[in-house]
Amino acid sequence: MKNKVLITRSILNDGLKLLESSGFELIINTQNRPLSYHELCDMAMKVDAIISMLDDKIDEAFLKNNSHLKVISNYAVGFNNIDIKTAKELNIKIGNTPDVLTEATAEVAVGLMIAATRNFLSSSQAATRGDWHGWHPTAHLGYTLKGKNLGIIGMGRIGQRVAEMAHFAFGMNILYYSNSEKQTSFASTKLSLNDLLKESDVVSIHLPLNSNTQNFLRSEHFQMMKSNAILINTARGEIIDQAALILALKEKTIFAAGLDVTSPEPLPVENELFKLDNAIVLPHIGSASFEARRAMSVIAARNIIAGLSNQELVGSVV
Repeated sequence: MKNKVLITRSILNDGLKLLESSGFELIINTQNRPLSYHELCDMAMKVDAIISMLDDKIDEAFLKNNSHLKVISNYAVGFNNIDIKTAKELNIKIGNTPDVLTEATAEVAVGLMIAATRNFLSSSQAATRGDWHGWHPTAHLGYTLKGKNLGIIGMGRIGQRVAEMAHFAFGMNILYYSNSEKQTSFASTKLSLNDLLKESDVVSIHLPLNSNTQNFLRSEHFQMMKSNAILINTARGEIIDQAALILALKEKTIFAAGLDVTSPEPLPVENELFKLDNAIVLPHIGSASFEARRAMSVIAARNIIAGLSNQELVGSVV
């Protein structure tokens, strides 16, 4: 009898072919929306393994009701949507797709830096609505990145890659906040969070989301930042107190923000962030390159194959 694998959203064919060649029966949600919690629970009862997405809620109740599952492979580097403690207790293997998102996400972070510092959004909107009346010496003024201070909050793989790109492309000075010293191929300085916020021209967030990083940046932190500072977030929306950020942008406490992540996701169209000309909001496209998503699909599939063969997962969380 074939093992059955639920894939909660359509993924690229590279991973699907691997699973099919291993003899698994695939059940794929091809709808243009996530499964509801009820649908996910109901479908999980009929399968042996799941490739889940970051917005799939896999909590204690779900896992206890589906303790027959052998492996869950999250189609993301993060796994804050899964109750890891309960999964471990139930001996359900949990995997993720580490490393392969680094380049794609770092490129988006740097792209947001450029777009936010040079007013791409507001200037493009002005052109689109017909408010382009020729060149003007004081129109759409922003800042250059060359020689500025970049503060990295969370110096993991993505944070280090962003720092590397910024340093070598723009000659930016790298400051970072991390639990430990990091060895880099370029000059970088470890600072306290407060000192980093005070000294940085651009602040880029690269922390995982957990109980310690929920609302990690709050109103008092925005007050510490320079009035011409840019905030970039390609990590998780919940790391920032979003209401406080909106106020800081409205009151020009900071110059601008570039966000690939928000809270919630998707962000309702009536949200104030969309009304601000100094906030660039992307729909969580950090890993949205063909290269990254192909690699993610392959690792997710290999996790499933290993888990159902009682072998160690490629991207093992539990």
